[in-house]
Amino acid sequence: MILRSCNTITLLETRQVKHLLFASVLLAPLPALADPPQIVTDIAPVHSLVAQVMAGVGTPDLLVSGATDPHSVALKPSQARLLEQADLVIWMGADLEPWLERALDGLARAETIALLDLPATTLREFSDADVHLHEEENATLLGEEDAADGEEHDHDHAGTDPHAWLSPDNARAWLGSLAEELAARDPDNAGLYQENAQAAIVEISRLDAEISARLDPFNGAEIVTMHDAFGYFAGSYGLDVIGTVKPGDASAPSAAALSDLRDLVADHGVECAFSEPGADPDLLAAIEQGTGLRTGVLDATGTTLEPGPELYAALMTGLATTLETCLSGGSD
Repeated sequence: MILRSCNTITLLETRQVKHLLFASVLLAPLPALADPPQIVTDIAPVHSLVAQVMAGVGTPDLLVSGATDPHSVALKPSQARLLEQADLVIWMGADLEPWLERALDGLARAETIALLDLPATTLREFSDADVHLHEEENATLLGEEDAADGEEHDHDHAGTDPHAWLSPDNARAWLGSLAEELAARDPDNAGLYQENAQAAIVEISRLDAEISARLDPFNGAEIVTMHDAFGYFAGSYGLDVIGTVKPGDASAPSAAALSDLRDLVADHGVECAFSEPGADPDLLAAIEQGTGLRTGVLDATGTTLEPGPELYAALMTGLATTLETCLSGGSD
């Protein structure tokens, strides 16, 4: 009896231990998935593309929003904190934002991706016509000392055009590259990044075909813009920016340059000229006098649009609508 009792107790204890072990396995916390990387983007169009790739994983932060000119920004403390907390900063590059290059040089933590430097990016040079139109004026404005040290001003009137997000080909290429970069840093969500990028590429291809169909009737049309920001968009859809009102983003044109541009408009029979949000309306009015120009407003960064995944498509559609309206005989 004693042996039987001892065996019974031993059997019961063994069963209890097994139940406790099983329960402890069920109640043990699952291994936590790593948090997605903290991403900061520079401008709204880039933010929109990154947000599409990150859908369902996280939301990137936007550094420059609203009507702020991305070419020249005085960094606020809140913006500096965003950069300090970032794991990865995705930006266009120093050709667009020399101020941001200086800020990034001081970061100890964040990695950076400059989209203009990616091998998949197709770049264009600033318009030769625009450089010629304003080169004499720029020499005067810069002065001999600045002209000798013209590196700071190259993005204004010569060299690589940094407004490359206005090319749908570049947008598609970047989506694929961004998915790969994010997947490498966040393997747990690699599949979702790739799926999101492919879906966004399909949508941009659909949008690209739609805009091509809308602007095809105006193939070869010559236009004038406020500054040389729309060469990628124009080149993608068969348009030609033959002149710009301003030699750069900060400098004002001289009376002589405006007169030359007015002559160019008359000689080429240009029908449409476009201002930008926040631009001095008197500048375009000076070109418009006596030419019969129709006018509109082109927005390169989506200053009035809500930041987010939908902004890029809305930006491109808005540009197409403004151009189509003016070139077909209407105006904004």
